[in-house]
Amino acid sequence: MSVIKHRPTSAKVTIICSRNDQVLLVRRKGAKWKFPSALLAAGESPIMAAARELWKALSLHCSRLNAVGTLEVGRVLHHIFNADLTDGCSVSLGRGIVDCKWIGWEDLSSTMLKPTAAALLSRDLSALVHRDDPAALELASDTN
Repeated sequence: MSVIKHRPTSAKVTIICSRNDQVLLVRRKGAKWKFPSALLAAGESPIMAAARELWKALSLHCSRLNAVGTLEVGRVLHHIFNADLTDGCSVSLGRGIVDCKWIGWEDLSSTMLKPTAAALLSRDLSALVHRDDPAALELASDTN
């Protein structure tokens, strides 16, 4: 008997912008909260897609995007990046984003998030982006 493995049908970048133990969430009109994310364009590298999304959606220029791993949710492969932002960093809404907010990791709940963001959260996303955690470092190096 052969085992048929499925392959992801698309790839996205998901950027976890953090500052002082808080994470940035964005929202489109009529939608629930989510992490900044974008589909990869044909031939585009994940790091370039992450930088593009931060610039177009939030007017953020991040010189320190850290690739922390990949997670598959459904048939979408998420390339996860972390961007540590400083206190003085300002966010300007753009490209379909109607609101954004900073929220503590402990205050995040799956009911407030879009299903994909909730699925990522259920995979202990916070452990991936807290780089001082040895388990997160191991997972990040295994998935890159």
